[in-house]
Amino acid sequence: MSLSWISWLIIGLVVGLIAQAITKDKAKHPLWLTIILGIVGAIVGGWIGGLVVGGEALQGFFNIWVWLFALLGAVIVTAIYEAVTRGRRA
Repeated sequence: MSLSWISWLIIGLVVGLIAQAITKDKAKHPLWLTIILGIVGAIVGGWIGGLVVGGEALQGFFNIWVWLFALLGAVIVTAIYEAVTRGRRA
């Protein structure tokens, strides 16, 4: 069973908040930007996970691999965002 868009919003919110804490974001961008970065990161992480372990392994909301790769993608996207916008406010 594949994930619905509501599932990706929830995953994106959670991993976006965790990624913001991991990258130690000094600016503390707004919640809406955290959600967007988390969702984009979850998509990037899902793509990376599909390449590494295959798409069949990334099925289901409670699958640990879905969450780990979504978090990895969110950390990558948040770090890139912070590097690009360093010194500027959102």
